Amino acid sequence: MSTLKDCLYNTIHRNDKPLKVIAEEIGMSYSYIARAALADQEESETGTGCRFPLSKIIPLIRITKDFSTLDFIEASLGRVAIPLPAPNKSLPDICRLTMQTIKEFGELMGEVDQSMADGRVSVKEKERIVREGHEAIQAIINLVKSVEVQK
Repeated sequence: MSTLKDCLYNTIHRNDKPLKVIAEEIGMSYSYIARAALADQEESETGTGCRFPLSKIIPLIRITKDFSTLDFIEASLGRVAIPLPAPNKSLPDICRLTMQTIKEFGELMGEVDQSMADGRVSVKEKERIVREGHEAIQAIINLVKSVEVQK
């Protein structure tokens, strides 16, 4: 995705959910939502000049389950968003899972440290660090959220 508008366009026009259904579910007219993600008039001769209302972004993302617009915003700000799973286990279970995830990530980092003797991280190592790093962060956040809701 090269622009925020591209992400929005793909969310609206290249979604598994039909555009008409999306429009109904977020309370917008079909014609407006179809035009709102097109190029602006100042960007293109075929632009519509319609702007997608900011108040509809969250409902749009929620019903399409397409997070590319949020991902673009986060990446543009040097941030990463991760999903927060609803705690469906007891606090002790969540604590054990968090410790296991962090332990596995620590072991991975030990392996990476050893393999960096040549000064490079392989593509597989990079992918694994990213995946397991995000899992570790998710596990920690899940634990924190679970503790916060405790009475």
